[in-house]
Amino acid sequence: MDEKEKARLAQSLKEQLAGGQRPGSLMPSVRPSTQPDITPFALAACAANAHLHRHIDDALRLADPTWDAQAAGSVLMRHPALVTLSMEDTSFACRLVGVSVAAQHDQRARACLGEIMRHGWRRAWQTVSVGESISLERFRAMHPREQQQEPDMELVVLSWYAGVCGVPIAETPLREALDHSLVKALHRLTLAAVEIDPASRSRYDAALRYDQLWWRVTREDGGESDLTIRLSAARDLLRQVGQVDQAVSPGPGDVWQAAFLLAGADAKLDDGTTVSMLAGLFALRQVSLTQSPISYEPAPSVGAPADGEELRKARADLVVQLREAHRLTSELDRARDRLSAREAEISRLLGILSARDEPESEVQYTVRSITERILVAGGHETLSRNLQTWLPNSVCIATNGKEDLDLAVLATTRLVVVLTSYISHSFSGKVINEAHKRDLPVLMLDWRSAKHILQEIDRALAAQRDLPVQQ
Repeated sequence: MDEKEKARLAQSLKEQLAGGQRPGSLMPSVRPSTQPDITPFALAACAANAHLHRHIDDALRLADPTWDAQAAGSVLMRHPALVTLSMEDTSFACRLVGVSVAAQHDQRARACLGEIMRHGWRRAWQTVSVGESISLERFRAMHPREQQQEPDMELVVLSWYAGVCGVPIAETPLREALDHSLVKALHRLTLAAVEIDPASRSRYDAALRYDQLWWRVTREDGGESDLTIRLSAARDLLRQVGQVDQAVSPGPGDVWQAAFLLAGADAKLDDGTTVSMLAGLFALRQVSLTQSPISYEPAPSVGAPADGEELRKARADLVVQLREAHRLTSELDRARDRLSAREAEISRLLGILSARDEPESEVQYTVRSITERILVAGGHETLSRNLQTWLPNSVCIATNGKEDLDLAVLATTRLVVVLTSYISHSFSGKVINEAHKRDLPVLMLDWRSAKHILQEIDRALAAQRDLPVQQ
């Protein structure tokens, strides 16, 4: 970067942090420097979470196409936090931009975000669901950081989702520190955006253009423009070649994925070719849903030779990509299962060691009997027996391969505790879902020490008792 470019970047940062905006700037306008716009950072954090991609697909499967139309002109699309994502993650971020913009006035969009948060950021979702003013310090005290990173993405997502749901965030030192870390991150991402090579920038711009072009052409309500005629001709050709009738229009997620796929292959297509190629990709996807890619044989081309050749190449590329995706997904699932089994065994061994020789100086807390009825799910059998001694009226279900939940227990339970350090995913999911159905508070702990667990239970019960007084 030469001196002129550095000077232009410094001027751009100065204007953005002051709240101004000049045409052609790489950064969208933000709030004053101590309070940057938190939305793009939260959307980028969700999109960069690979485990959340499937839940984003599920939540937005029935998304309103108009949400994407509202996002087309949003400055969020050009924010450095999104521009610097990988091409795969950016397609999910762009989809989230639409639902995020719509959530300001559409309850359905807020429900979609709620589903995404429930699966990907459960602790933040539970905190916002209570509906009270949120203190970031108290949240961090109850849920220690799992990863040391700046900015703290869990707090970023929590603050953003609280704003979407209208839940206030208390102005505390940690909130101010979070704002300052976002200012630093904005500066760092802006520098990274400037350094992006022209080819990657061109592919990103092309993907945005392809997506907007598709919706513009398909919403012309049967007009007679050149592009609508080209789209109609492409669909007729696909109907003849592949016996595919595109009666069902693709959803916003399909359009974004196809736009980024096409931009990755060629970022310099003209409008007519773009519309034809997108129609072909959607047709191939429709075929892949009804036929196995392995047994697929291309049909002989009929009509224009050039279009038929393009269609065969696109179909062959899609088959290869689908096979590779299936292979990688299977390997990832197997690796995840092996990792879960290993973590469970490590947690079991650490729990045994902790129960055998627990240092008294770690927790300055006097253990006492808690008479309220509590359900404790998870933990090894030794830990459950220790807890049962101090929870005489409670039910403790250890993880031993035979765990079972009696739903009648939840009728008289004040608090549900899930020991995440040693519990199966299926059983923890069952316990949490049943607790949510009955509006029971859920306390998720990763402690392996009985004293730590009893202390957190005592705090949670005290908070419940204080709740009516605060209201």
